[in-house]
Amino acid sequence: MVRRNCGFLLLIVGCAISQFVGAAIAADGPYAGATAVPQQYAAGFNSITEAESRQILTTLVEGEMAGRGTGQEGYLKAARWFAGQLETCGFQPAGENGSWFQNVPFFRMATVPGDSGVKVGDAECISGAQLGISNWSGSLQTPLPVTLVRLGEKRPEIAEGAFAGRLVLVQARGRITAEDDWVVRGKPACLLIVADEGRVRNEAVNRTEQAPAAFPVAMVLQSAAAVLAEKCGAGKDLFNPSESRESVLVHCTQVADVRLKVDREAIDVPNVVGWYPGTDEKLRAEHICVGAHLDHLGMQRGELYPGADDNGSGSTAILQVAKAIHAGSVKPRRSVLLMAFCAEERGLLGSKYYAANPLRPLSDMICMLNIDMIGRDEEKPDEPATENRTSIHLVGSQLESTAMHNMVLEANQHVGFAFEYDEEKTVAFRSDQASFAEKGIPVSFLFGGFNPYYHKTTDNLEGISFSKIANAARLDYLVLMMAAEHGRFEKDVKAAAEKKQ
Repeated sequence: MVRRNCGFLLLIVGCAISQFVGAAIAADGPYAGATAVPQQYAAGFNSITEAESRQILTTLVEGEMAGRGTGQEGYLKAARWFAGQLETCGFQPAGENGSWFQNVPFFRMATVPGDSGVKVGDAECISGAQLGISNWSGSLQTPLPVTLVRLGEKRPEIAEGAFAGRLVLVQARGRITAEDDWVVRGKPACLLIVADEGRVRNEAVNRTEQAPAAFPVAMVLQSAAAVLAEKCGAGKDLFNPSESRESVLVHCTQVADVRLKVDREAIDVPNVVGWYPGTDEKLRAEHICVGAHLDHLGMQRGELYPGADDNGSGSTAILQVAKAIHAGSVKPRRSVLLMAFCAEERGLLGSKYYAANPLRPLSDMICMLNIDMIGRDEEKPDEPATENRTSIHLVGSQLESTAMHNMVLEANQHVGFAFEYDEEKTVAFRSDQASFAEKGIPVSFLFGGFNPYYHKTTDNLEGISFSKIANAARLDYLVLMMAAEHGRFEKDVKAAAEKKQ
């Protein structure tokens, strides 16, 4: 995501003014102890800079892309911008019909806040913005008596149709849906499932449709449900999770004015796909795939989720890899397929779609290099970020080929990361490389580790390590150049067997 124009000159000036904001690492270049990069790769390697990491990520986070939510206008703006950056780096469009895009079909569902809400008398207890989607779409507007339910370890006995003609607010220990046998037995006229903020989305997209609920259902914020519970005389603490060991069921006398509207539509959302032809005509069909997911959570309930680390950082890194290829004095012998995936946050849907509908034969893909969340240092309650300034998780590189793993280690001699492997089982199948590993393609996944900003509105530019972003890009540039020379990796029978365990 690299632009060269007057607008970016202004951006660079702005970045220079704010370069000391936050806790970002100021160091430039590879980490201490790294050895000199081979001369043939030096021009491309040295074109990757921390300043450009800041420049690109600032555009992704503070521009018009509004958190790049799959199915939202901000993501489409990001995809178009990303394609333009690839073009300036000498890539060719490799999508459908000569375009930069592979359109992935989705179903989009979204609440209509202006036509949704719950009132008791003149008091609005639940606003439309506090309601989120489930697996129902349509319109409902009707007065309904209220039943409040907190399900504990043992569920209360109910008769068939106990909730008929009623609005039911339910909170459960663990997950509950409209298909739960206990709920189905009660036959509510409308169901609102009480949840924390992370589970209440006012819009989302999916590749396949869920079976629609038999009655109107939506998610509702716990804080909003507490207001309704208090208005109905049950107390504002009814839906407190710490009090949920015992079940409570209250049939209230109050009647609520219930309005719920959820829209559904079929849409296409693009993966961005670029191709850099290899210099060897005989080997040009063989290619190295470099990828990162471009999407994040976007706008949810009126709040922006910027996704600076997740995954603006990885998207920034692969654009710097694209620039390095173009700037290098030596070009890759085999081709490079560079992809920015949609809908990783919805379950790796963009990369899964490509793996099932490849635009180039998967048999010609030498390896897949994925980058996700490399903009922050890992931070846990018992592990401060200061202990992880130069560390990064190397995931999946031993799944198919020991030779592939050793190549990453060799390239890292010129970058100096301290590799960690303790997230191997946690995240090996939680980012886009998994879609290709499942097809038997050797993969490498660079992952910075989890931190307190993960999937929060605070995942902004403050505290981003531009050094880590740039060094991840430097590492994968070297790996792809070496893989382009090496060609196909011998599969490791032992590694493949361990993958299946």
